[in-house]
Amino acid sequence: MTNPILRRLRDLPSFEMAPDSPDVRGWTVRGSDGQPLGVVDELLVDPVGQTVRYLNVQLAPNLPGVPAPGPHADHHILLPLAAVNLDADASNVFVTALSQQNIRAYPLFVEFQLVPGFEEAMRQALAA
Repeated sequence: MTNPILRRLRDLPSFEMAPDSPDVRGWTVRGSDGQPLGVVDELLVDPVGQTVRYLNVQLAPNLPGVPAPGPHADHHILLPLAAVNLDADASNVFVTALSQQNIRAYPLFVEFQLVPGFEEAMRQALAA
């Protein structure tokens, strides 16, 4: 089985979200402790399968143990859609496997540079 080619939702103007699926871009991402980890910046979708696969999250500045990004850069992570819970009433995304205390062990995402082992690193960090 080949891996799907993922695209940013903003690059697919004809892509339609399922009627019961909210567009979570701009929603706050919160960890198991309820503290904010960042904001959903973009959705990565499989246009062939017509599914959202990952949330591209811009991490909040000054998270414990996460070094400051370089000039003109932000830190991003990818979260598999299956690893999150949505709270549409409060526009929050909850990821119970992460917190401000363990986010530093989660792999950073450099847009569209999915190196070998990246998905496995995500799975391992979420299983901890």
